[in-house]
Amino acid sequence: MSGGLTGSWAGDSSSAPPMAQGTIPFLGTFLTELVMLDTAMKDHVDGNLVNCEKITKEAKVLQEIQLFQVAASKYNFQREEKVEVWFHSREWLSENESYNLSCLLEPRQRRDSSTLRNRKISS
Repeated sequence: MSGGLTGSWAGDSSSAPPMAQGTIPFLGTFLTELVMLDTAMKDHVDGNLVNCEKITKEAKVLQEIQLFQVAASKYNFQREEKVEVWFHSREWLSENESYNLSCLLEPRQRRDSSTLRNRKISS
């Protein structure tokens, strides 16, 4: 994780405060990793034993998210009134409208019974 003080201000206690630099990650990256883990790894191994390797990897992804959340709690954002007015003036799609538009733009592909989830469970 990147962050902290940079440049000539690091370690300097003069009148101008240093700027903290942080990262705002794309949540989709973490969600994709969690889906890939869920798809690629079995929930149980050797019969009915819990797959500890899978749980450990999922926990590491969740810990990364938590680290970013802690860092983000220290960010100090100023409201931009023009952006806020624009945002609240928009007409947003409902979840159903959004789903229908998504299917229109990218139709669902019909799959047979060998979906990734079925392959994971049976293997």
